[in-house]
Amino acid sequence: MGLTEMEHDDMENILKDINAVVGVTGSFVCNEDGQVLSRLMPSIFDGNMLSNVSRTMAQTIAGLKIAQRSKVGDIDLLYDDGRLVVKDVGEGCLCILCVQRINVPLLNLTANVAVKKLQVKLKDYEPVEPIAEVEATPQEPEPEPEQRPESGRRMTLAEVIAANLRR
Repeated sequence: MGLTEMEHDDMENILKDINAVVGVTGSFVCNEDGQVLSRLMPSIFDGNMLSNVSRTMAQTIAGLKIAQRSKVGDIDLLYDDGRLVVKDVGEGCLCILCVQRINVPLLNLTANVAVKKLQVKLKDYEPVEPIAEVEATPQEPEPEPEQRPESGRRMTLAEVIAANLRR
């Protein structure tokens, strides 16, 4: 069975709680197959980019579970312009994009409660059809291949993620 509209709204409310933490830019939830189930992200992050990130994170968590044969902790990726915190939800993962110097204990207080709620939501989830995106994003033209940052300029988090996804 897929997510009902009410379950999707519940997920969106959970993401709103996370996004209310000072320093959080956006968040999204994906299942263990890497399908984005719900998102509250800035429009610069289109659906394709989030799908690639969610698939990569779901595969990474699955690989870590096999290699460690135990529970996987958080994945914390630091970039020049931000941070991506990924929390294992059992049947998927919660991805939180935030500023680099976020108060991690404060984020964890909210995110750990969210993980418990999401575990219940995802426990019996079986994908049937894609969930509509939370916010509509206009189609953007394909970026030019392998754009290099200007000399002396640091790449934004979006540019780093996009560059890594193109590889």
